[in-house]
Amino acid sequence: MHLRTIWFASMQSLAEMLSDENRALLRVIADTKPDSISALAKTTGQKSGELRRTLKKMSNCGVVELQRGRNHLRPVAKAVEFRIVILDSG
Repeated sequence: MHLRTIWFASMQSLAEMLSDENRALLRVIADTKPDSISALAKTTGQKSGELRRTLKKMSNCGVVELQRGRNHLRPVAKAVEFRIVILDSG
């Protein structure tokens, strides 16, 4: 994985996206390389619907890619390590 820049509108949105649970989910995706969201749901014990919503948010931020298959979406971790830089707006 290469270095990528992701911008967040607020510290709150950063904290929500990079919560302990979401970072653990990214690690599971990177380690297990699931074939589908359903397979990931079985691995994590999460409900597919909730997992799909979380993955869509992660995809919108660029930390997960949802690759289309014939009848499914395959989650791919695009980032698992983060360096946070805070720019002073003043």
